[in-house]
Amino acid sequence: MKDKTIRNFQFSIFNFQLILSVSFLFLLGGCSRLYEIDFAAQRQTNLAEDLASLGFEKQMTLPDPLTLDDAVAIGLQNNLEMRVSEMMAAIEDDNALSEKLKMLPTLSADGTYSKSNVYNAPDEDLSSKRATLSFAWNILDFGLSYIRARQAALRTEVRKVERIRQAQNLALDIVVAYWKAVLAEQSLEKIRKIEAEVNDYRIKAEELVKQKRLDPIASKAIEKKIVELAITASNLQADISGAKIELSKLMGLGPAISFTLMRSSFREYVEKLPAPLSMEPLELEKISLHTRPEFFSADIDMNIQQDEAKAALVSMFPGIEFDFALYYNTNSYNVNNFWSTWGTSITSSLLSLPFQYVNWKKQKKTVEMMRLQRLLLTAGVIVQTHIAVHDYVVKERQFRLYDDAFVIAEDLLKMSRERHHLGLLSDWAMTQRMLEDVVALLERDRRIIDVINAYNILLVTLGLDYSRWGEPFSDIKYLDDMKEKPAPPVIKKQVIEKRGREIQDMKPKENIPDKPGSREEKYPLDYPDELRDTG
Repeated sequence: MKDKTIRNFQFSIFNFQLILSVSFLFLLGGCSRLYEIDFAAQRQTNLAEDLASLGFEKQMTLPDPLTLDDAVAIGLQNNLEMRVSEMMAAIEDDNALSEKLKMLPTLSADGTYSKSNVYNAPDEDLSSKRATLSFAWNILDFGLSYIRARQAALRTEVRKVERIRQAQNLALDIVVAYWKAVLAEQSLEKIRKIEAEVNDYRIKAEELVKQKRLDPIASKAIEKKIVELAITASNLQADISGAKIELSKLMGLGPAISFTLMRSSFREYVEKLPAPLSMEPLELEKISLHTRPEFFSADIDMNIQQDEAKAALVSMFPGIEFDFALYYNTNSYNVNNFWSTWGTSITSSLLSLPFQYVNWKKQKKTVEMMRLQRLLLTAGVIVQTHIAVHDYVVKERQFRLYDDAFVIAEDLLKMSRERHHLGLLSDWAMTQRMLEDVVALLERDRRIIDVINAYNILLVTLGLDYSRWGEPFSDIKYLDDMKEKPAPPVIKKQVIEKRGREIQDMKPKENIPDKPGSREEKYPLDYPDELRDTG
């Protein structure tokens, strides 16, 4: 009997050594192949997948011609950065759901089957089956999970607000690129016509030089003007190509995709812009303070931080746990093969209390810091609004001046053509007048871009979506509209009323102006010099 036991023991040791050796060989083989990756083939596969996802090689049907509204709509839907942020928002939604599921109690199931070749104890069978089903609920963990779930839900709202702001900035970039390309195309057409006309003058001047009826210097001067016009046309062509490539990128399209832009009348667009004298900076300030997505994001972030302070406070309490378990064991020596237990326990890490207390104080200070940061944001938005209004006023005035200069240049060119037709003006002087007209045109077009961009920046500064850019400022009811857009439904009740109270509290209670209604008056065109005392 003793020899048989020794042989069984030796056999068990041999089996253990064999299993250990085989496992080691498998592990060693896996490690040797760990870094054997064909990176070139992997890059080719990933590149083909990325290009297929981008769809650059596919023929895409775009509206012909492409209007500004079409470009913005395509960009908001197809822009890659917007798609990435949409995916991040979806991830936050899933994270919020996972945090909610963490609130569930613990339910564990365990099953074991074992067999032995010898009896280890007189009250055990050679084979046994055991099963356990246990349920536990920790009140402290449930409270912390509830707070974490609420924080995760608020973070999803932060993502939504950030996407709203991202869409506003994207619309601004698309509008700038669109108008830059449209105006460059219109300017290029006119320059091409003038260039062809000047080239006719050059041919005529060369004939006169051959007939010795014109000084060669005059012919060279005309030729120089042609080169200058060609350089200008080349620069405009580069601007058109660059603006279209930028517009394609913003719309999430490939740079090789061709499209035709709608030839919109810039004058009709500019005439629809509000007159600077009709703007009330204080009213625009109120709109921005009620509609900017950053304020909603700051309010939500503060709510998240307040929950973090609550979690730090709750973690100092002892944990109370209720448990219930069912057991099953096939051991024939047991009195009962099936039984259950239940009970409660309380645990507390006493030595971690000092750390938890300091952490709670830190989280409370962080809440106060975020409140100051929100105040800083409020002050910054107020300044941004006034700067945006000032910039629009200046750019609008500059555009009017350069537009008047272009009209004068057009009149001079028209009168010069009449004098040239009568033989009272030389070809060289005529080409000089044409070049002056081109310069005035380009300067005017630059100011068009500036004034449109300044006005759109003002709208984005106010926190307005592209769909609301055409609304008169007097029709914007920020308190009513912001309950639906862009404020997400979850935060509309929490934030709107709070923001209104904060704005009321921010009104100065000291240093009141001599005239009670002076701050509500409309500001004149050159308001920056007259608003030094308004903040």
